Amino acid sequence: MNMDRRTFLALGASAFATRAFPELKVFETGIADEQVLKVNQLEINVGINKPFKAFHFSDTHLNFFDAVDFCAAGREKQKHFHRRWVRFPQAVQSFLASIDYARARQLPMLHTGDLLDVTTEGNERFLEHILTGLDLQLAIGNHEYQTRAVEHYDSEPEKVRRRLQRFFRNDLTVASRVMGGINFVSFDNARGNLREETIAGVRAEFDRPLPIVLLCHIPPFYTAKFLDNSVISKKRILRAQGADEATINAVRRPKNIWDTYDRKTREFYAWTQTRPQLKAVLCGHTHFEEADGFSETSQMYVTGGNYEGYCQEITFC
Repeated sequence: MNMDRRTFLALGASAFATRAFPELKVFETGIADEQVLKVNQLEINVGINKPFKAFHFSDTHLNFFDAVDFCAAGREKQKHFHRRWVRFPQAVQSFLASIDYARARQLPMLHTGDLLDVTTEGNERFLEHILTGLDLQLAIGNHEYQTRAVEHYDSEPEKVRRRLQRFFRNDLTVASRVMGGINFVSFDNARGNLREETIAGVRAEFDRPLPIVLLCHIPPFYTAKFLDNSVISKKRILRAQGADEATINAVRRPKNIWDTYDRKTREFYAWTQTRPQLKAVLCGHTHFEEADGFSETSQMYVTGGNYEGYCQEITFC
């Protein structure tokens, strides 16, 4: 088809308008009456005078790998890249739609990990271009700790955190941001036992006289939906760091060190349950959307996988 310059420019402007204004079909999948985003509207009472809104999403699983990544990886890792790409075909579309939704409504974005499916040069290049200027606070997930190395998880977690830190405005170990009179505290609970600096950093935030919302990737306790799914599918894929030892033993995978947690990690979660200023825990990891009781003053809110368009628009009041 022949196309003159004026027609080309008109079509280009139309495409830009669709990206810039989400109400112009940017959320449609192409299937009748179906949208990319499945936005769950939540209200969480934290005891503030003026309502404050934020956008919570998790588990996007962006999966870009370039020629350098592919050639540097062994044959098994190359197969892994292909399998994971097929696993999350809607990830980019869902992430861009999420950004459009939040920015159109001027909502700060709270992402609770697994933004990346694997840390590769291809994914880093995507982050470099797309995260500039975004109002985003991130809690690192377990998949950010996966690289193109032979091991499933990189053997140098500190190196991975340094590698990713330059793309994010908040510290990936512990970060505090006060918005709307609420202290949003994100912390890294995505790789084994909690580090001493993580525990100390989060504890220090409880000295401030503000309601606290914790952001972390892995739910501190096993959720009811996960346990039900484990019985049905006979798969036990979730670790829960704050669970009591009997529960952990009941769902632990044999010989899997990731399902074993030390006393300081369990005691930390038990301590947070006694803090009256804790009002909510936002997390992901399970890919199931669910709300569970966490303490006398707080609930744990798990959002579904953003790679399928799940997200939460939360009104704090």
